[in-house]
Amino acid sequence: MNAPVSIDRLVVGSDLYGPVRVIIPERIEWYDSAMLSAAVGELRQVGSNIHTDENYAKEQGFTAVNADGMILTNWCSTMMVDYFGINYVKRGELRTKFIKLVLLNTVLHVRGKVLAIENTPEGNLYKLDVWCEDAAGTKLVDGDAQVLVPRK
Repeated sequence: MNAPVSIDRLVVGSDLYGPVRVIIPERIEWYDSAMLSAAVGELRQVGSNIHTDENYAKEQGFTAVNADGMILTNWCSTMMVDYFGINYVKRGELRTKFIKLVLLNTVLHVRGKVLAIENTPEGNLYKLDVWCEDAAGTKLVDGDAQVLVPRK
């Protein structure tokens, strides 16, 4: 991963580089169990689903288990925090769409590109494309984001 540049150096057309991670069963289990545990307020393990059980996934018409979409969205969000920090947390938006299955052992690259920087009365509004791709460059997740960086 390239180190994030200061937002002062981002221009229209700048590329953003997020985490590069491999989809492994432990990551999928951690996310699924963490989400369930947070929802019910106690530690719980997720049962069989398309993300954790290969036989169940195949019964549902998938070729194998596949990553939960929130994992990928969270990794896109991580990239945005790396570049924009608290401005993204306070004044940012992210939308993602899952366009292809993300299977086990996929090496996932999180990427972005600055599409526009609008000068507004409150500050600069950065508009970006964000996506996840595999090692071959096939886009698996598509999205967009924007962040308002207030004037100093």
